[in-house]
Amino acid sequence: MGLFIRILKGQKNMWSEKQRKYQKNICSKLMLAILLLASITTLTACRSSNIKETTKQTDHKTKKWKPLVITKREKAQAQKEVKQISDICQNIKINENKVTKKDLQTLYDTLTSKGYPVAQIGEEKHSTKNAPVKFKPSKTSHGEKLKTFYEKTKAGKPTTITLLQQNSSGGFANIRLQSNNGKTEGILTTIYKEDGKFSVSEMVKYQVKKLELNEKNIMTLEFYLSDQAELQTDGTMEFQCN
Repeated sequence: MGLFIRILKGQKNMWSEKQRKYQKNICSKLMLAILLLASITTLTACRSSNIKETTKQTDHKTKKWKPLVITKREKAQAQKEVKQISDICQNIKINENKVTKKDLQTLYDTLTSKGYPVAQIGEEKHSTKNAPVKFKPSKTSHGEKLKTFYEKTKAGKPTTITLLQQNSSGGFANIRLQSNNGKTEGILTTIYKEDGKFSVSEMVKYQVKKLELNEKNIMTLEFYLSDQAELQTDGTMEFQCN
């Protein structure tokens, strides 16, 4: 399956432009697979009191699983958000073959100033046979918006939130969560930057099985991917709320 984005490691000058684009494509799909098919830890700074609440979204034991479909409206909304990001960042100069920490900080500061909750990518722990790659974002802006989303979901009120998570290539995962009557779905869109423009790489829809906030202020979302033939828990997202 495809939160993740194309990673552009420093590529040698002898490579052709075609080879570089091929490498970007492979890395993009690998990152998205890691994000959605492994257990993902996303640390998001948001203010909340020490409470323990769990909202179970749906009881699927007696229902037949039907894969989710991304509607034309949802696709158009995702593309609109990508354009908004592109417009905000269009004047930021980045060498896409060698993205620096300063570049990532500039993107983070710029998008944060526009009101986006943004998670920076942090330390990467290399995968082993028994431990997949995990990412630990160092900080996230506007985390209080995530707490508001949780509270409205718990109350059964319609609500949405859009989160951005940076990756080392200068791109993002655009995570849009939408909840109505306690049922929560999400659309994750990978966004990469090429030739100075942000474009949609891949898009996936998922259903949230459980939304939980524990006594340690860790918000957990267990979700199902939309393209699975059989119902199963496919991943977990965790947000640290402080």
